[in-house]
Amino acid sequence: MDQSALKYYHLHLNDPKQLHERYFSAAADYKIFEELFIFPVKQLIKIAGKIKGESMIDLSNGINIFHMFPICEGFKDITILECSDSCIVELEKWIKKEQDVTDWSYAAQIVAALEGNSDKWEEKEESLRGKIKHVLKCDFDRDNPTHPVVLKKVDCLLSVSVLNLVSKDRDAFCCNIRKMSSMLNVGGRFIVFGGLNSAFYTLGHDVFHILSCDEPFMRKSLQEEGFTILNFETIESKVRNKVVHYEHMCFIDAVKVREK
Repeated sequence: MDQSALKYYHLHLNDPKQLHERYFSAAADYKIFEELFIFPVKQLIKIAGKIKGESMIDLSNGINIFHMFPICEGFKDITILECSDSCIVELEKWIKKEQDVTDWSYAAQIVAALEGNSDKWEEKEESLRGKIKHVLKCDFDRDNPTHPVVLKKVDCLLSVSVLNLVSKDRDAFCCNIRKMSSMLNVGGRFIVFGGLNSAFYTLGHDVFHILSCDEPFMRKSLQEEGFTILNFETIESKVRNKVVHYEHMCFIDAVKVREK
């Protein structure tokens, strides 16, 4: 595949609702939904009681907020960082309960059911809304991705399927991990989900870049940036078609043990 013809999430995504519908909505292909939605949710439910602190940053792809439902109760305030302007608009609409907003009630219901509290889904949705204090633009081309805002270091950084999308090559990937690490307190948790040995994903007729990384590279990159990996789990993808291609989905739970 001609890499120069690929589009980039943070540069070319104009329709975040299309991204949501194809990969993360209840109408998505069942296998895709299992790997990109259910797998992260189940992993986060497992560690929810161990992930706590004053503040958390979420830096994920699209207008996704579903992955915060399992762990948001452990934090007093949440800041969402987003690379795409169109996604920021949609996220702010959801927080403010505006009309024509993406409906995440199905996600709250699924998470509540998996937690064994099916009747608590509305409370879960309102709790997350109340904890999100800021939605800010994030630009990894800057030394400080949130310039001109300087963020206070947080106790947890949660990132779902975005590092491989915004990193053009492996050097950029390592640099972006370094920038994300700078947002974390020593002792803070870094929770990452992403594809291994990825190739591309599609939206309409457009084909988008995903940086291909394997497990040894991911482990080395995190360790060199001051992290100790507590857990690294993978599931083999059953998709790998003309819509999206990655060989495995991975879950990484790491702790920052030192400043770089």
